[in-house]
Amino acid sequence: MRLFLTALTCLMMALPAVAQTSLNLTLGPADSVESINYSCDTGAALRVQYVNAGPNALALMEISGAMRIFVGVVSGSGARYVSGAEVWVTKGGTALLENQLKDTKVRCSQSDDAQRE
Repeated sequence: MRLFLTALTCLMMALPAVAQTSLNLTLGPADSVESINYSCDTGAALRVQYVNAGPNALALMEISGAMRIFVGVVSGSGARYVSGAEVWVTKGGTALLENQLKDTKVRCSQSDDAQRE
């Protein structure tokens, strides 16, 4: 019986943890959420939601089937967002998605008008 309980405990600890996370930001009158669609040189289409809430600047997008949250960082020109090894840089209607580990770059351009939400 002790061996069974030990094995069961080990099995339960080995199972992946499933958790849901929510993010709450209070938007003031000067804050915004914008959705912009991009067409990329790989033929892929990206829909990016930009959240600007006080000191928080985020870009939300799906990459390879997974939702990613990019955080705004200091940029000399345009806007720069980082999520793990991925870097999203925008300037005007153009953007660049760079993976710093794989050394890949995908160029994108805005495909329609921004939609303010």
